[in-house]
Amino acid sequence: MNKHALSAIYCHELRELMIESGSTYRVPEAIAKTVESTKDTRFVKNWAALNQLIPSDGQVGYFEAA
Repeated sequence: MNKHALSAIYCHELRELMIESGSTYRVPEAIAKTVESTKDTRFVKNWAALNQLIPSDGQVGYFEAA
C-alpha cells in the first residue's frame, strides 16, 4: 500500500468512517470523542484496523464540513 494513500475518511459531524469500497461505519462514541479536540484519528484507525475494516498499515483522513 502507498504510505500516503488513505484507506478511509472519518467524518466528524456524523461520527462515521467511510472506507474505500464506499461503505460507512458508525464509530463508537468513546472512540469518536478522542478525535473531537485534537483531530487526531489514531484511535479511529486502530479501531478500524482491529475490526478489519482497513489494512493495519492503512491511513484515515479527517473530514469536517464547512
